[in-house]
Amino acid sequence: MHRQGSCASLPSLAAPARSAVITGSGVVSPLGNGLPAFWEGLVAGRSAIAPIRRFRADDLEPATAAEVAGNGAGDTDRAGAFAVSAAGEALASARLRTEELDPARVAVALGTTLGGMEIFETWDRAAAADGAPPAHLERVPYFAPAARLAAAVQARGPVVTTQLACASGTQAVALAAEWVRAGRADVVLAGGCDLLCRFVVAGFNALRATAEVARPFDRDRRGLVLGEGAAVLVIEEEAHAARRGARAAARVLGTGAAGDAVHMTAPDREGGGVARAVAAALADAAIPPSAVDFVSAHGTGTPFNDAMEARALRRLFGEHAVPVNSIKGAIGHTLGAAGAFEAVLCAEVLARGLVPPTAGLQQIDPECAGLDLVHGAARRCDVRVALSTSSGFAGANAAVVLGRG
Repeated sequence: MHRQGSCASLPSLAAPARSAVITGSGVVSPLGNGLPAFWEGLVAGRSAIAPIRRFRADDLEPATAAEVAGNGAGDTDRAGAFAVSAAGEALASARLRTEELDPARVAVALGTTLGGMEIFETWDRAAAADGAPPAHLERVPYFAPAARLAAAVQARGPVVTTQLACASGTQAVALAAEWVRAGRADVVLAGGCDLLCRFVVAGFNALRATAEVARPFDRDRRGLVLGEGAAVLVIEEEAHAARRGARAAARVLGTGAAGDAVHMTAPDREGGGVARAVAAALADAAIPPSAVDFVSAHGTGTPFNDAMEARALRRLFGEHAVPVNSIKGAIGHTLGAAGAFEAVLCAEVLARGLVPPTAGLQQIDPECAGLDLVHGAARRCDVRVALSTSSGFAGANAAVVLGRG
């Protein structure tokens, strides 16, 4: 029988607040394998975009891309190999051995756009030629790289593949932070991976979305250039990291997502979805736009994307001059891995106080004016809060806000 006032004697059911921190990062990039090569290439303003060499491309137009050299060579699942290699570096930098953890408290959130498409392409050619039986088709599905990574580290917690086109990597980071906050995992390997093959390049060429050179926010930009690789972060519960004496490289302060609901490939020309995703991430972080010190923009180098993103950022930040860059002129558009690469970049910018230039940007398009676009040379900045934005086909938009560790 209920008695008035009896609830006052019950213990509080509220769980203690849990925070998500980044304790390690790893990359396999067209600028070189490993975080040092990636960072040094970005700071130098170097571009890895070059004529395609891994497969026949003489009949493709354009025929340039940002390829990964060496890593994953000979592997039937290059995207998965990229992810496992990047995760190994991330775990090493976090000084974390997963075998010393409760496997049920270790999770994987990995974004990809194309998964094992190269395996399917290879098998399809062989089958057409001589009716060869399927080989390695278990690595074709989009979830295969995440499953491979989970097996490599014996993760027995949640294992999810995020599939939001080019916003997949950012959404994987967001999902990892939510799992940690909600107490579903203590450690999450989060990020994204994708690869290049003829099907991918020919498909984007058919959409007339590509160009020989990527020029984000430039008046002469003509389209994106594809890239490949993987970026993985160790996202850990703050108290868990503290107990083992780990240093937090950055904090996940807030995440947000929003849809355009406009077109399967074209973005909302006014950037409404991007603006809503960023506003949601800032609200989650409980900070105003004026607190943001750096923006890693999606910045694909396509006429529509850059213009709409510039509109969204101008509307959000107003007179607040926040430094902005894009890394796609350096490593190309890595699709499902793009947002994960940007999260790694943001963590490095927070730690180093240095913003790399936007490779390929020479003359700012008037449509993109009003943004403090970093180009020409790296810039010293006191960055305490960094924002990364991502936009994908079908109007998928995601954002993540990171703070100093």
